[in-house]
Amino acid sequence: MANVVADIAKSRYITVNLDDSAEAIRRIMRDYGFRVVAVTDRGKFVGVISRAEILLVTGTKTEARARDLVVQPKIVLEPSVGIVDALKQMLRVDEWYAPIVEKGYFKTFLGLEDIIEYMLEAHKSKLENTRIKNIMTLKPIAVRPEDPISSVWKLMIELRYTGLPVVDSKGVIVGIITQYDLLRKGYARIHLEAARGPAKTPKVKTVMTKPCTYLYPSSTALEAAVLMVNRNIGRIPVAEDSKTRSLVGIIDREDIAKLLLL
Repeated sequence: MANVVADIAKSRYITVNLDDSAEAIRRIMRDYGFRVVAVTDRGKFVGVISRAEILLVTGTKTEARARDLVVQPKIVLEPSVGIVDALKQMLRVDEWYAPIVEKGYFKTFLGLEDIIEYMLEAHKSKLENTRIKNIMTLKPIAVRPEDPISSVWKLMIELRYTGLPVVDSKGVIVGIITQYDLLRKGYARIHLEAARGPAKTPKVKTVMTKPCTYLYPSSTALEAAVLMVNRNIGRIPVAEDSKTRSLVGIIDREDIAKLLLL
């Protein structure tokens, strides 16, 4: 039975060096779907770079390097930290990823998806017996297809959300827009897009993922967990029913991971 973070954290991350370019890091995140990378200097852990930092960098001709973007994580774990204790620490600082460092050297990240995979193996009945309606966020913030991506990016930064559901004028789910969608499309310095004027500012509909995966209030946490792990999804909109597809909630990895503490 897994007991510590070293037992469940996957070695699937690529480290970058201080002198690696922002564009190289952007490609890594885009091609591998990484939400965060570790920065090292001769093997020693320096800090992390997330999608948010990369999306703030100006276009492909920038001279920015990892050393210009690296930030200190709110939490650093040792391999011997217990799984439950690690989760409590991550939830306390509202982080989905925590670097695992041993004697100053980066090992890998513990992500909430690792904890969810662990729950699928060791606590499957808890997931089976929990309905999404009991753990989802009600009346989540949503955006419209015609909204400018600059305003959506502002929301993401202010609320520390990495994705938002997209609904039409009747509240029907039509897609989802995430930081990865923006990264995949090659956008940068999105907060400056508004200066180009309403007619030239890219809209959500040109970037969003559609159709998007959604579940229902009666769906189980197990269904959500399987989707999150298999499709590398961070959050899933919840529709009232299959007929109306009206947005009534959203469930994310944190909602699922918290069940381990119950």
